[in-house]
Amino acid sequence: MLFKRVVSALIGLPILFLSVLISSRVFYIALCFITAIGLFEYFSAAEKGGLKPMKYTGTFAGIMLLILIMDKGNHGLIIPLITLTSFMLLAIPVFNKKHDFASSGVTMLGILYVPLFFGYLYLIRSMPGNGVYLIWFVFIIAFLSDTFAYFIGRKFGKTKLSPRVSPKKTVEGAVGGILASTLGCTIYGIALDAYMIANIPLIHLLVMGVVGSIISIIGDLAASSIKRNVGIKDYGNIMPGHGGVLDRFDSILFVAPLIYYYITYVL
Repeated sequence: MLFKRVVSALIGLPILFLSVLISSRVFYIALCFITAIGLFEYFSAAEKGGLKPMKYTGTFAGIMLLILIMDKGNHGLIIPLITLTSFMLLAIPVFNKKHDFASSGVTMLGILYVPLFFGYLYLIRSMPGNGVYLIWFVFIIAFLSDTFAYFIGRKFGKTKLSPRVSPKKTVEGAVGGILASTLGCTIYGIALDAYMIANIPLIHLLVMGVVGSIISIIGDLAASSIKRNVGIKDYGNIMPGHGGVLDRFDSILFVAPLIYYYITYVL
């Protein structure tokens, strides 16, 4: 399992780096692609749990939401889209006995959870001037938090963090993840300042590292909670050792909104 995780990371990380670095357009296309996969994984998981999501309606609405988020000139259409989608999801069970209120709820959650959260990655990447550098805070926080929580938890973990949701995660691992992501966030911020790309005060680097890591852990646990409720181990198998897109991006999806709003309204 560990070997597969390492090999997948060695293959996947360069692809991720290139999609971010080449251009915002390439990143746009990559996000649309992985969002479509993520929606498919989410709705498939819901079906395995005995639910009946409106997956075609949800996938279409989700992709449309992502496109509107990434097109800043049409942000005013986001609320009308969500309103229309909500109307449709509530109306369909009236005429189609296959679906019920639970179908509407699980579909709407998927639309908001996957495309909306992925959209924040593009909003950060497209920030004028240094967005291509700032987006790495999301990946640094999430990856270091996950990786060090995993290894430190395996080595020193004794106290269960949330045994009902994820029996293998420990408090010791979580602390290790928080320290690692905070250190990584701080070092990266200092490097940005040294190269005169962005001058972010140390206190903000520490806050982003600590809070971001905590949010990352919550995102991981939230994804685990969904999987446990529907009775699956992984959302998919597109990345051996990691599972599906949502297994790999569960933490990133939660960290991205935090970093976007912190950069926009605090820094």
